[in-house]
Amino acid sequence: MSRILAIFLFLLNDFLQAAPAHQAVVELDSELQTLPLDQQLWFVEDGAGKFQETDILKPEFALQFAPNSRKTPNFGFSQAAWWARVQLRNTSDKALTVYVTEGYAVVDHISFWQVIPDQGLVAHASMGDRTPHDPRRAAHRLPTFRMDLPPGDSWLYIRIQTEGSVIFDIKLHGEDAFHQAKTDDYVFAYTLLGILLVMALYNLFIWMQLRKLTYLVYVGFILTMIWQPLAYSGLAVLHLSDYTWFMNSGYIFIANKSTLLACLFPVLFLSLRDRHPWLLRFCYAGMFFSVVSDVSLLSSYNLGAKVSVLGATLASFITLTAGIVCSMKRFRPAYFFTLAWIVMIVANVVRMAVVAGHLPASFLAEWGVLIGSVVEVVLISLALADKIRLTEKQAFERIELLNQELKKEHDAVVHLNNNLERMVEEQTREIKSILKHIQIGIVVIGKNKLEITDTYSESAKSIFKTEKIAGVHAVDLLFANAAIDSDVKSQVRSVLDNSMGESALNFELNSNLLPHELTYLFGLEQRVLQFDWNPVMDKDGTIEKMLISIKDVTALKQLEAEAHERSRELECIGEILDVTPRNFGIFIDSAQRFLADNLRLLKSNLRFDKEVLKILLINMHTIKGSARSLGLKNLTPMLHDSEQLLAQSLNKDVKWDHARLLQGQQIIQNQIDLYQQLNQAKLGRNSGDALTFSTEFVDRMQNFLRVVADEGPSQFRQKAVSLKEVIENLTFIPAETVFREVLGTADMLARDLRKEPPVIEVRGHSIHLSMEAQELVRNTFVHIIRNSMDHGIETASERSAMGKSPEGHIQVSVALEDGQLVIVYHDDGRGLNLRAIRRIAMDRGLLRPDKNISPEDMAYLIFEPGFSTVETVNEISGRGVGMSAVKDYIEVKGGQVSIELLTETPVINLDFVPFNFVFRLVPKLCIQGVA
Repeated sequence: MSRILAIFLFLLNDFLQAAPAHQAVVELDSELQTLPLDQQLWFVEDGAGKFQETDILKPEFALQFAPNSRKTPNFGFSQAAWWARVQLRNTSDKALTVYVTEGYAVVDHISFWQVIPDQGLVAHASMGDRTPHDPRRAAHRLPTFRMDLPPGDSWLYIRIQTEGSVIFDIKLHGEDAFHQAKTDDYVFAYTLLGILLVMALYNLFIWMQLRKLTYLVYVGFILTMIWQPLAYSGLAVLHLSDYTWFMNSGYIFIANKSTLLACLFPVLFLSLRDRHPWLLRFCYAGMFFSVVSDVSLLSSYNLGAKVSVLGATLASFITLTAGIVCSMKRFRPAYFFTLAWIVMIVANVVRMAVVAGHLPASFLAEWGVLIGSVVEVVLISLALADKIRLTEKQAFERIELLNQELKKEHDAVVHLNNNLERMVEEQTREIKSILKHIQIGIVVIGKNKLEITDTYSESAKSIFKTEKIAGVHAVDLLFANAAIDSDVKSQVRSVLDNSMGESALNFELNSNLLPHELTYLFGLEQRVLQFDWNPVMDKDGTIEKMLISIKDVTALKQLEAEAHERSRELECIGEILDVTPRNFGIFIDSAQRFLADNLRLLKSNLRFDKEVLKILLINMHTIKGSARSLGLKNLTPMLHDSEQLLAQSLNKDVKWDHARLLQGQQIIQNQIDLYQQLNQAKLGRNSGDALTFSTEFVDRMQNFLRVVADEGPSQFRQKAVSLKEVIENLTFIPAETVFREVLGTADMLARDLRKEPPVIEVRGHSIHLSMEAQELVRNTFVHIIRNSMDHGIETASERSAMGKSPEGHIQVSVALEDGQLVIVYHDDGRGLNLRAIRRIAMDRGLLRPDKNISPEDMAYLIFEPGFSTVETVNEISGRGVGMSAVKDYIEVKGGQVSIELLTETPVINLDFVPFNFVFRLVPKLCIQGVA
């Protein structure tokens, strides 16, 4: 136990002897030059900022100081205030003037105090790049404190507080040594800065000559490199003491711009976009990090400085990597570039190590970045010059290659010139041969008076049937026998006058006014000529001539017309073959009668007559319905156009034009005649089993046989009855057959309207219809079935939504009741829209608003001429003609048509009411029970 205690006391005594009890005294004399004090300073950290100037003279304050435990008096980024002190002793017998300098210029606040025992505080000065300028401070780039030391002891106190790095690079200078060091510093610093400025101007001049963005970026980079040593060396503080932003946040901001330009420069100089796109992304990342550094600077200077240092380090290694990779690819300018960045990185690493407190302050630490910047700028300028030389070399090589190619072209031109006369002679001979034998008319219009030149083809003479071509005015030659008026000729003359001697654009803007196909009359011969207008321009793009090619296309047009007619006939034949001979014959006979009636009415009524137009419109609407139901597509558009013109004439939407109306009817007549001719001549078909004699003849024959059977001689009665039965068998057809033929068009209408084909049910098998009744049924029910499919029966989706079957149902019943032929028609569509009928009737003046009528009378309004609840007219319905025609046809035959509203039927849509059409006809139109 005693042994252990002895060892502990021995170690404690050794420790106490190792720790100095008093701070060493720095002795000075008149021979003082420059003396570093970093090893003689004692320090105290004032984290809370509690020590003030008044504490300096307090004995307990002196007890706070202790020697530095670090290898260097650099404390890195510290938010605390740091104090230092040292005891100075003037060993001479007279006063001694010394200068105290802080080697780290970018200190926010630094204060110096001189204390003499028995006298107290005798001198004080405050300075720094965030401290107001002290007029007593020495005019020096570094914080400098002038002290007059009397013989004996003095104390020097120093306080530093800064957002940057805390570095105590304190030196003592004799008066002569101070001024000499100051002069040497300025000569050295401004020499290097001058070199940087000269290189910036040099590269700026290169940019002004070459206009390459690379040089402008490099100039910006050099300028940022100039500002940084101005800031951290204290030269900026010396000249801009009132603009503290430029030495603090501004310094970091400009350093970030240096980082950004350092990353952008290799992108341009090393062409990373083409050579190494992956390096391009790293450079963009470095530029982005410089922006992040600017943003972090808004938070605090300390954070901004740290992020800026990190960004500069990242950018340096990114740029160095780009240089090394391009050097490995044997891009020679990258060699200088890489070496320059190695020098710069080493200088910056040393500088950052000093700032972080890891290396002591020294000459190389202070000026290394500036020296490295100069070396870097010189090396990169050499790299740029080398790149220019390489570019020039490549350009010379391309020029040499172009010279070789030019020599080849020159030899070819010489060879061409040697053979030019022969070639011109051959081409002239060929051109003359072409103009003599070509089967196209070619003429050239000269600029002088628009006359035809002597360059023309022999075919032009035969085309225009003249021997005189050259010297004739172009308009007189080209349009002498053309079927055009004088206005067109004047227009052509104007276009040619305005084009000659002008740019081609002027011709392009007016070329649409020139004719390209005209009909000519040479005596009784009619010919069709086509023109192609081609301007001939000189080397300046000015039109000096006009070359015109003329082709006689008369035979071609005839062939086209014949081909069109054959194609049309084939289409018509295809339509005829889709119809049974009997139905086709019935349609032709019916259409011919309606057209004959229309032509008769038009020829006998030369002026506007509303009633005549109504009859014409009804007849045309009926023919269109029948033609469309049979699929006669070549005829239906003609009928629709004629119906459109009749409707517009009736409503006075167009002016009455008797000739146009007559022409429309004649066009339809020609098409029907074509159908009939093709049916008989090309297909060898007649009207099938349709009778070729009229219904009037059949009626007279039946009446005659009926009288003979009832009142004639007995020997003729039985024969009259037999003959009457034969005629009835030939002329009376089962009602079911007739209705199924007419209603069979519903499938085609459904397909056109994109609806499901309806289910058709016909009742009345024992009823047979006469020829007159058959025609009546066809003419009336063609309108009814079209209205049912277009307005009544809904689409499959609508019907399914209402709980109906997708396809509609149509029912027709035929019966004899009380001596009348009764036909009832019903479809299960939406029904009649009585509300819409009332509204339209009031709009048209058919019904007064204050008048109440029964629903049946309201429904009967649909038979009014032109009445329709449809807003848009189509090829199927919508004009309000169909139901008016139905009423007229029935009443002309002595019958009646009525509407039976089915009010007891369940209603799905309250706006619509289900109904039946009921037709009552005279009994002579049918018979019952024919075998």
